[in-house]
Amino acid sequence: MNRKTIFYFTSSYPTHEQLLKFISSVDGEVVKYVELGLPSMNPLYDGPSIRKTHSDALRNFHFSHLAEYGSILTRKGVRPYLLAYYNDFAQRGERMLDDLADAGFAGLLIPDLLIDHADVAQSIIASVQKKLEFIPFFNPATPDAIVSRISGMTRSWVYYGLQPSTGIEIPYDLAEVSSRIRELLPSREVNFGFGIRNLDQVREIMSLGSDGVAIGTMIIPMLTGHDLEAFLKFQHELGEVAVA
Repeated sequence: MNRKTIFYFTSSYPTHEQLLKFISSVDGEVVKYVELGLPSMNPLYDGPSIRKTHSDALRNFHFSHLAEYGSILTRKGVRPYLLAYYNDFAQRGERMLDDLADAGFAGLLIPDLLIDHADVAQSIIASVQKKLEFIPFFNPATPDAIVSRISGMTRSWVYYGLQPSTGIEIPYDLAEVSSRIRELLPSREVNFGFGIRNLDQVREIMSLGSDGVAIGTMIIPMLTGHDLEAFLKFQHELGEVAVA
């Protein structure tokens, strides 16, 4: 069974030129979606490894970089999405949505919207969906009523975080977590992420019926080491897991 693999990169990390090489090497037969993180001064739901990429990327980032990444990915048949924290999104608002649509982006994730900005969530979701997909982000602590309400307002796939933030380990029962979200959203595409550390865990998540898995932290050493060969090998191994 073919399942979706999602890669996360912080935009312009470690440099724009280096990230271009990695994005140009994304295998469209293995990777179906790519999330590009908008560098933030306060990526509060990212763990220490990805948080560090934000601080480095802020020195390199220009919004025009996203158009270059989006162009490469869409030519490969890979759907690009932006992950942006609410305060960074709010600074650009409608202009950001127009720029993303022009750059070929399919949608937007705002991981702190439902947690810290619930009072404006409905209006933000409506605004985004005029131009792009809005990807709901839930985790095991999200109340069932909110999962049902927000999923009913949206029409995209769903991002389900196994941990409250990346790089943080809180004990949980993977089978129980997977079963719960499947019962709540039986006909929705649900992709799991946040806290996935190795291919064995990817294999386990996929065996429990997930539609796909998002991977970010595992790629960082390849990026920081400029190890494109390791990245290509990783994609090959990942492809074998995804079709198993």
